[in-house]
Amino acid sequence: MALPSSTTWRRLARRLSPATGRTRGEFATDTALTALAVVVGAATALPGASPQIPAWWWPWDLAFGALAAAAIWWTRRFPVAVAALMILPGTVAITAGVGVLVSVSRVGLLGPIRAAVLLTAVHIVMALPYHAVAPVPGMPWIVWVVVIPLLYSLCLCIGLLGRARQQVIAGLRASAARDRERYEERLSGARRDERERIAREMHDVLAHRISLLSMHAGALEYRATSSSPPDPQELSRAARIIRESAQGAVEDLRELLGLLRSDDELSTGAPQPRLDDLPRLVEEAAAAGQRVQLDSDLRGRAIREATQRTAYRVIQEALTNARKHAPHAAVTVQLRQSRDRLTILATNPLPPGVTRWDLPPAGNGLVGLEERVRIDGGWFSTGVEDGAFLLRAELPVGAR
Repeated sequence: MALPSSTTWRRLARRLSPATGRTRGEFATDTALTALAVVVGAATALPGASPQIPAWWWPWDLAFGALAAAAIWWTRRFPVAVAALMILPGTVAITAGVGVLVSVSRVGLLGPIRAAVLLTAVHIVMALPYHAVAPVPGMPWIVWVVVIPLLYSLCLCIGLLGRARQQVIAGLRASAARDRERYEERLSGARRDERERIAREMHDVLAHRISLLSMHAGALEYRATSSSPPDPQELSRAARIIRESAQGAVEDLRELLGLLRSDDELSTGAPQPRLDDLPRLVEEAAAAGQRVQLDSDLRGRAIREATQRTAYRVIQEALTNARKHAPHAAVTVQLRQSRDRLTILATNPLPPGVTRWDLPPAGNGLVGLEERVRIDGGWFSTGVEDGAFLLRAELPVGAR
């Protein structure tokens, strides 16, 4: 039969070591309890302190007391086993009192509750006959019968209270961890929503600028390669519009990238577009050669800022979409304000020979626009009626 290896012995010694897994506070507590057990046991063994103990029994009593004091160091790791082992010292040795009571308290703190209650009951039953064998001087039997159960029950309750405190602390820590996780989820969601909002702004702004660039670049290319000599003024005008559109796109991109680098919300950046900026938007489109008719019927009631910004983006995307898919078509934009709704209707005829089945699927612009309108509490739809592409949006005028 092979003997255990040195590694096995080291693992066993580390497992049985009283210092393993003990914090500084626990080490200090166990040291104090051990010192208390030694002091109380020594005081009990002083000459004349316990005359009921015969002289021949004192060596055994002191041995059991030393065992109970040393066992305190293992009550944290083996609470049930130590509490069961302390039944005998608690029954026959008066000097083991502190160590036995500590083992009962620790099994209530760290052991299973049923085992703790059962072991405490066994301790009480085994300790009661001691007064009949070696009566404590000056203590009536009835007092002993009452004090011993109360003393053991008190130690058990102290352990159970400590267990409840640990459970409360663990519950608070778990709740704090859950709150932290929920906070991080909300923070992550807020960051994701903010990124999506900035992405929509980037698409709406840059798509408009780049569509102007594309239109004028195409016209300039056509005029430069046509058989007739190009008009220098027309070429200069187209180049100027391309330069201004490119410069505006760069400025818008720089502004949005600056917002991405900052911790402020999007609304804290440059002033956002409003309905008052629609004439400028129409002028830019007209300067690019797009025919736009704006029919606005806005009442005197104030429209909230979010609705104005969304309405501006809806019209901007409608013009951009028309330039991309129907570059020479006239666009009609109607704004109607009722008591609680702002209705936007943008129409442009389809190119000759194009039907609703030939239209490309909705791109990121229309999808993002629909989401923007929906988040703002409105309604959005696109479709083809009587050979024209219709974009319709309804937004709340006041607070949602």
